[in-house]
Amino acid sequence: MNTREEVGEFSKLFNGFMTLMRRFIFKVLCVGPIPNHISFIMDGNRRFAKKHNLQGLDAGHRAGFVSVTYVLQYCQEIGVPYVTLYAFGIDNFKREPEEVKCMMDLMLEKIELTIDQAISGNLKDLKVIFAGDLNLLNERLKVAAQRLMELTEENRGLVAVVIVAYSTSHEIVQAIRESCVRKCVDGDSPLVLEMSDVEECMYTSIVPDPDLVIRSGGIDRLSNFMTWQSSRSLLHTTAALWPELGLWHLVWAILKFQRMHDYLQKKQKLD
Repeated sequence: MNTREEVGEFSKLFNGFMTLMRRFIFKVLCVGPIPNHISFIMDGNRRFAKKHNLQGLDAGHRAGFVSVTYVLQYCQEIGVPYVTLYAFGIDNFKREPEEVKCMMDLMLEKIELTIDQAISGNLKDLKVIFAGDLNLLNERLKVAAQRLMELTEENRGLVAVVIVAYSTSHEIVQAIRESCVRKCVDGDSPLVLEMSDVEECMYTSIVPDPDLVIRSGGIDRLSNFMTWQSSRSLLHTTAALWPELGLWHLVWAILKFQRMHDYLQKKQKLD
């Protein structure tokens, strides 16, 4: 056996061992309560590129996409039903036009790649939904997103909601406008909006409120992301930049959620 074959054999053994170890960890983790919905604020891609001297405007975001695939895999194995990923905020449109175009092109590239996987039957356990003001996206990206949603619509398993062109402020204004339009169908009735009317019209009404919000990059704020929906959520921040986020960061966040679970349940009842 030559050196290359030995390295390949060792790599297989190591990967097999890590898979078994991960399954064991998840079985232990599942003894406690598992979040029904985890939201991820994926911060730190640009800092990661700078830290590692990566060239290209999209270099950090490409590295971050690898973390997305692993995080979705881990959540699927743990048994988390819903995941939301804050991919692109409305404020991100204020960045340099060249960077915005680069990010849009990268998003289109990854969506088209995922479409190919869905067509080949490799995404049967994943349902992908895009939420936000999709009208702000360019036509090719909007069409691709719609295509991927259609292809995975009947899938069972993990529901992954990709949040794009979004901010809570924008979402609330849009929801109130939509609520008024619905209420104004009967022009003779007084216009009275209930909280449920607004919530039904929100971009994120397709999923339950998050139990756990995980933010990478070491910043303790929500950045205008699902602030309405996360009023009762546990916010967990990690110093790891998004491309650095791995298995142990996720496990530690869920352990923190389990430790705080009784308190969170009592808090919800009081509210």
